[in-house]
Amino acid sequence: MSTDTFQKIYPIRYFELDHNAELRFGSLLDFLQDAAGEDAVLRGFGVEQLLPRGLTWMLSRYRIRLDALTGMGDNISIRTWPSVHKGLSACREFEILRDGVQIGAASTAWMLIDLESRRPVRPNDKLGEVFLRDEQVFSEPLTGIKLPVVMEPSHAFKVRRADLDLNCHVNNRVFFDWAVESLESAEIENHRLYQVDINYLAEALAGEDVVSARGCQITPEGLLCSHLISRPSDQKDLAKLQTLWVPR
Repeated sequence: MSTDTFQKIYPIRYFELDHNAELRFGSLLDFLQDAAGEDAVLRGFGVEQLLPRGLTWMLSRYRIRLDALTGMGDNISIRTWPSVHKGLSACREFEILRDGVQIGAASTAWMLIDLESRRPVRPNDKLGEVFLRDEQVFSEPLTGIKLPVVMEPSHAFKVRRADLDLNCHVNNRVFFDWAVESLESAEIENHRLYQVDINYLAEALAGEDVVSARGCQITPEGLLCSHLISRPSDQKDLAKLQTLWVPR
């Protein structure tokens, strides 16, 4: 392992499995978030270090690609590093390995938020000199997701206190759970999740009502589904997602 990356092993346990005895995607998101958080603390800009300074991180964009399934007894290694700063965005990369073999990758873009103004600030201005590894796992940039004109409202949810994170807003993995819950079991029963793209647009807070809408189409690559998480009270879009499902 290179000294400019951070790596941690996660044994897959029974309660992290889904009904197919495979690792829940939400649990993988937890692994990625945990590894990113530990690495950030070691580098001096973890959330617990930023909060006393009136700053915090908020996730802006996410792409995860999985080439293989994992299950009970597997040990997953997450390797991560901060890559580039682009304007207001700070990017972080991940490699997902099983037995030393890469089986997936993820790329994220984060905003450094001033807690008083609730607006993003430039990481270069607030963090000082930060070592960045000039390597990204995807050649394609993380772009804004364009949704179909017609989306089907499907499921409504109320934000629970259990959905909140250290920033007191809905944790990033919950948006994925809301999106996938809108799919019918028959649509994906013969498919597995291959890629997820997420654009986080606004916060969701405890007690708020949210709606998950979706639209799916068959493509040469597989079943491509678009998802919109919104807040009916003010018609605010909270997150846009695309999930790509390939045949098993």
